Amino acid sequence: MKIYLDNCCYNRILDDRSNSQIYYERNSVMLILELAEKAAVELVGSEMLVKEMNDIADSYKKSVLQMMYDLCSEEIRVDGSILDRAEEIRHCSNIKYKDSIHLACAETAKVDALLTTDKKFIHNGGRIKIDTRIMNPNQWLLEVLY
Repeated sequence: MKIYLDNCCYNRILDDRSNSQIYYERNSVMLILELAEKAAVELVGSEMLVKEMNDIADSYKKSVLQMMYDLCSEEIRVDGSILDRAEEIRHCSNIKYKDSIHLACAETAKVDALLTTDKKFIHNGGRIKIDTRIMNPNQWLLEVLY
């Protein structure tokens, strides 16, 4: 099974856990990373994820995110066809620019699901015809484990 985690999933590990939704999403992402470490799932990354991680000023946070990203077994290069597809996605939806690139990368990799904690991204992705499911990590784990 191949999955693509967007940047908010990686960052969820370091978010404040006082909110129960964030706490459960963090635990789900941690379990998904553990599954990737055991090769039970295949994580796909992209140049877009690397760019977003490199833009982080906090060196500690950047190093933690890089350790998690290193679990990716494949990295999608952002080329003209990815950018063209991202533009198509943006024209037929309310999906934000960076999210549309993530989705185009996920589609190119033919992943089973793109995981995100962004509710608007999930909602807007559900309103258009795409080949990749956009899901919350909690929802994905419930489907896969049970």
